[in-house]
Amino acid sequence: MQGLVKTPLSPAPNNLYLSQTSSRWKTVSSMLGLVIIVFFLVQIAVLAVSGFIDSDFDGKLGPSNPIQVMLGVICSTPFLLLFIVLRRPKLAHIVRLEYSEVGSNAHLIPPSTLIQTPHQTSIQHHLVHNTGPLEVPPLKHLWIIFILGTLISTLCMLPLLFNSSILSILLFVLIAIPAWLIGFSTPVFAWWATSNEYFGLKTTKRQGEWMLIAGMLSTFPALIINSIISPIIISFLGISMDGMESLGFGMILFLSAPIGEELSKAAAILFLSRFIDSPKRGFQIGFSVGLGFALLENMSYILSSIAVGEGAAITFILTAVLRAIGSIPGHATWTAITGFAIGHYITEKKRNHDIIHNVQDTSKKNNESQWVLFDKKTGQPISSSSTNTNVILPKWLSAGEEKAITMTKSPLNALFIAMLCHGIWNGTMWVSSKLLVNTSLLFSFIVEMMLVIILITILWTILRRLIPYAINERNHSIT
Repeated sequence: MQGLVKTPLSPAPNNLYLSQTSSRWKTVSSMLGLVIIVFFLVQIAVLAVSGFIDSDFDGKLGPSNPIQVMLGVICSTPFLLLFIVLRRPKLAHIVRLEYSEVGSNAHLIPPSTLIQTPHQTSIQHHLVHNTGPLEVPPLKHLWIIFILGTLISTLCMLPLLFNSSILSILLFVLIAIPAWLIGFSTPVFAWWATSNEYFGLKTTKRQGEWMLIAGMLSTFPALIINSIISPIIISFLGISMDGMESLGFGMILFLSAPIGEELSKAAAILFLSRFIDSPKRGFQIGFSVGLGFALLENMSYILSSIAVGEGAAITFILTAVLRAIGSIPGHATWTAITGFAIGHYITEKKRNHDIIHNVQDTSKKNNESQWVLFDKKTGQPISSSSTNTNVILPKWLSAGEEKAITMTKSPLNALFIAMLCHGIWNGTMWVSSKLLVNTSLLFSFIVEMMLVIILITILWTILRRLIPYAINERNHSIT
């Protein structure tokens, strides 16, 4: 190899396309593994932070516990390292050879790769992000898995409600983990598939996964606010937090949670600002961030519903279903409002910057590689990054453009609206539980279910009027 000139890396041309095979379920499985890692990382990290501020979680500042801090840091480190390893950038080394009369028959690529050709050729090689399109299983399949999974799991838990025989306990133990996995994840992935299928935006796998991951990570500051900072402030003000009906507990639900969680999710949207190229993209990112937050939150709720023991059959199916059609799209909707406004602000800022500096961006968006997607079985091309798609919203997701709600383009106003809607949702449930504390269990259950149905109906009415406005490009004018 002596005497050969080493060929350096060069930028990939804009017309370079990478072939990708369709693999819808691989995305779900990888995200399912990642959410479990992030869940433990966040929970342990919160314990480490509480060791500094309020180690005994009594709602009062102090005492500090160095041992708790040290153990929290040590135990969270493996999960952090595993997260970093799994999210490292995936690069593809592309080598291109072209026939050339002035070329060579041998080429050296650093550090020691020798390529020989029978004819004279010129060579170029590039490093590009090896990412294809975001692929999520069809939402119909995910909803079928969720419905059948929750029904079968409930039937398997039902015997424990009537007796505690060895067989009923064994059946419960066998079904608990599958029920937990299906209950907390499939509805979130179904809503993720909805946004990917109907929002009409080309999204790479790398972009889509980071949207969901940013939402997961936003649970960390939200937990710090809700479980450590807010209780200390409420106790300092002399407000009681004894019992679920206390004013202090209510303030956590209708004040601290909406403010802390929406601020944390808005910060996650800003973290993803490099992906934002339109208000519509901001809406998509906000929607996905909300789903990522709900995914991690749902893990705890579904786990708690199963852990009650004998009554798990009832608590599991109620929690899974109500969160699937209520809390999960709720988180996505409120954060999407914020995302749309942030998207408008960032797009306008970028446009003004380009006008002032007379900049024309001819680079590929977000430095993502171009791709062509192939069917794994037939080998036929399915779509490519340059394919244009027409979006037709189904009636269950859209009330029509004539009924669309005009969305604010002010990030502060949007954030306030998200907090207000979130606070009304949480506050209504807390007030109802407080008023019904001395009533019969049956009456209380019926009233609370009616309230939940009303809230979900209002949520769906709002969502079906927001989406047609958000995805209509005519509503995204930049002043």
